[in-house]
Amino acid sequence: MTRNSPPDVGQKIKALRSERKLTLDQLAKASGVSKSMLSQIERGLTNPTLGTLWSLTQSLGIEIASLLNEAPQAGPDERTVAVTKSYQTPEIQSADGKCTLRILGPIDMVSKTEWYDMRLEGGGILESEGHGDGTMEHLTVLSGTLGVRNGNNEQILEAGDTARYEADIPHFIENKGKSEARALMVVVSA
Repeated sequence: MTRNSPPDVGQKIKALRSERKLTLDQLAKASGVSKSMLSQIERGLTNPTLGTLWSLTQSLGIEIASLLNEAPQAGPDERTVAVTKSYQTPEIQSADGKCTLRILGPIDMVSKTEWYDMRLEGGGILESEGHGDGTMEHLTVLSGTLGVRNGNNEQILEAGDTARYEADIPHFIENKGKSEARALMVVVSA
């Protein structure tokens, strides 16, 4: 790269996507960037906007700066601590907007383990179809009161309680209170 040439972010994004075993379609859905735009970026046919870069780096769990700079090579005795700042943590919302899930787990582990910081408005419900066979969810309530139901079984959880339940059948989590409830959820695939 010459001094005045822009960094090849397309190749870096493609390498990161491949390293994480993501298809173009999967990264497009995770980032909100269209598949065709992502393909053009990876092939160097278009330069992404800052907003597009931000969406992609959030989905890949990296900082924008790492795309724009050459990473220094760490020596064999050097260890790193990877930090994701709060403002860099990707979020997803339920269709009704009453549940926000902050994605705490790295994207390269999503096929095995996912973990979330969940915030559920008063009266809000997070409904889920069954996940893959053998999937389990582990829900720890940090504040508020949540009802957890899978099949015909429903349990009420208060702050500090943890529920572990089969998540390969339809299930839901409901905020039984009027104020926001918060919980940590870990989803483990079989």
